[in-house]
Amino acid sequence: MQKIKGFISVLWRFFPVQLILLQLKKSHFIIGVWVLFFAIITQNFGAKFGIPYLFLSPEYLGEVNMLSYFILGFSIGGFFMAYHLYSYIILGPSFPFLVTFSRPFFKFSVNNSFFPSVFYILLLINMYDVQHNEELVGFGEVFLEMLTLTAGIALFILLSVLYFFKTNVDIFKLKRRKKKKTNRDLYSMVGTLFTRENYWFQSTPAITYQPSYYFAHILSIARAREAEHYERNVIREIFRQNHLNASFFELVLILSFVLLGLLQDYSLVLIPSGASFFLLSTVVLMVVTIFYSWFRAWAISLIVIGLIGLNYFSKGTGFLQSDNQAYGLKYQEETNPYDLNTLKAIQFNETALNNDIETHEEILEKWKIKASKAQGVEKPKLVIVNCSGGGLRAAMWTHYIMQEADERSNGAFSQSTHLITGASGGMVGAAYFRDVCFQTSLKERLKNKEAYLSSISKDLLNSVAFNLAAHDIFLRYRTFEYEGQTYLKDRGFSFENQLNKNTDFIMDKPLADYYLPERNAEIPLMVFSPTIINDGRRLIIGTQPYGFLNGTDFSNKTIGPENVEFMKLFNNNSPEKVRFATVLRMNSTFPYILPMVALPTTPEVRIMDAGIRDNYGTKTTVRYIMAMREWLAENTSGVVLVEIRDIEKDYDMDETAEFSLFDRVIKPTSNFYGNFYQSQEFNSTELLESNICQDVPIEVLTFVLRKDPSDRISLSWHLTQREKNDIKRTFRNERNQNELTKLVNLLVNQ
Repeated sequence: MQKIKGFISVLWRFFPVQLILLQLKKSHFIIGVWVLFFAIITQNFGAKFGIPYLFLSPEYLGEVNMLSYFILGFSIGGFFMAYHLYSYIILGPSFPFLVTFSRPFFKFSVNNSFFPSVFYILLLINMYDVQHNEELVGFGEVFLEMLTLTAGIALFILLSVLYFFKTNVDIFKLKRRKKKKTNRDLYSMVGTLFTRENYWFQSTPAITYQPSYYFAHILSIARAREAEHYERNVIREIFRQNHLNASFFELVLILSFVLLGLLQDYSLVLIPSGASFFLLSTVVLMVVTIFYSWFRAWAISLIVIGLIGLNYFSKGTGFLQSDNQAYGLKYQEETNPYDLNTLKAIQFNETALNNDIETHEEILEKWKIKASKAQGVEKPKLVIVNCSGGGLRAAMWTHYIMQEADERSNGAFSQSTHLITGASGGMVGAAYFRDVCFQTSLKERLKNKEAYLSSISKDLLNSVAFNLAAHDIFLRYRTFEYEGQTYLKDRGFSFENQLNKNTDFIMDKPLADYYLPERNAEIPLMVFSPTIINDGRRLIIGTQPYGFLNGTDFSNKTIGPENVEFMKLFNNNSPEKVRFATVLRMNSTFPYILPMVALPTTPEVRIMDAGIRDNYGTKTTVRYIMAMREWLAENTSGVVLVEIRDIEKDYDMDETAEFSLFDRVIKPTSNFYGNFYQSQEFNSTELLESNICQDVPIEVLTFVLRKDPSDRISLSWHLTQREKNDIKRTFRNERNQNELTKLVNLLVNQ
């Protein structure tokens, strides 16, 4: 029994164990960071949004390969060393015996490697699972990727160790320096600022620990030597010197990080998204470490005071506030008033309403000529496409459905489609299909359809994540010119450039370039409806006027308009020059991933995703049919509404009725937001089933990607190979094939 107690006592005082326990006691910040990382790589956090894939299947220059894993490993190595520096500065002074080592920081890091080691093992396990089962890669290739990941981690650690071997101070080096008395290098000169008299904010821990044993090297254990006979000021001097050396190391890495941000216009610098996340975490950890190194007990107070101060000075001064803008829109002109009287004057205008309706009837007449020819009938079916949001999965799904419908109908689908509306990724995929149809023949489209599908499903997240980490959070200093205006190069700019690059710049044009093709019915109308977050109204963006989307009777209007037309509100700001990719982005602005767009109004309004108000475009579709119902009833045989949906309209609940204690606290809020889109479903269905236009028969055909939220295709701007394959496979299921057959029969076999 005595031996067991002795063993437990020795184990309890084993240096790595004491470090773990002390971190659990004192370093809650870093423990929280590790918990987050463990949850991500084990696919228990952010799986719905595809976050784990950014770390387990990193993409670099459009490919997942050994180089992408090497870069990811190098960034992970940087985070490991930042963690060791943080722990050394926070916990090191609690272990005076460290001063007896010849290489104190190296020995500390070896014993502080529990969390990095567990993380590394879990990373490899889950990396194999994703690469083998999601990316469909063979064992040999996965093994090589694991080796390159390990090599990247090892290289950064090796470079760091070489630096600290040279600069770390121990009791022996300190004695030699005092004998020579010639130590006037940069470190010592800066160090004089923090002599015992000036180093007032530092303190020696009131409680110190003496471990029993420690890892002398990775595979060898040694007894810890006592350090009680050393004077307190000597111990403090050693830690002070080592902390100063660590601060120089951290500053160099932070400056290197800023340099990467300066060079991000070069594709070689756009490292994988997961690597960007680790770099960002490393920089944050280093900043916190520097504060702790120099201010100790004052660090948290100073950080909080600093954040409060930054927030205070940012209000009204513009300090650290660099708004994202709509590229091409003139912001130097006088801002437009945004109030109820102005909105009513713009939108509740009978003369403008009649002109808008006449304009669209003229467009419909031109549409009828080509649709009648394509369908071989006098009164053709008018096709309206409603596509839902859902990131890159929705973009690929929408484009794929439209491709297949066009092929099966021998081009009748694209010739019969008059209006496309919806949200987020779905509209990105539809916009790309529209441009491809306009600029290529049906034969060419069919020949290259796989290439087009590959282009729209390429990664859009790497450049966004890198810009967010290296530029947007800390410094916003890069600009560019477009249409004679100067704008900020932020992650919104990166998203647009990557989208244009992925799609061979086919959509790299201003909004005005679509005006005549839409007016002449050469291409379908596209109506974008991002949400004005200030008041919840929809901002209607299109090349044609859409005053009738607020209804056709303004005589009984008691409240302001629900929809605000972009072209009319910003008539004096050259709205036609806005970059089309910017319009796509405004319609797809998922919180935090992409920046809100600020518009030149007084007060200033900001724009976010269309899915906040209408994720399927149903409101726009219903209003359009109501406004054009007389023409449609006389000139068409009905409307075919093609819903390209990210998820089934209705599905079974996947929860038990019994709530836990935590559920009772969390569910009232989480279920409110969790059922947000389901509420939109009920509203959309109610609109379509309300017999709003009895004179115009409406046939609704629905293509569904996912049956319920548990189906694993992530909501992200990045897709794995398995997810791409699943999208194609889902199209071939019985339900979607039946809907396609109905669509073809309506357009071709009338």
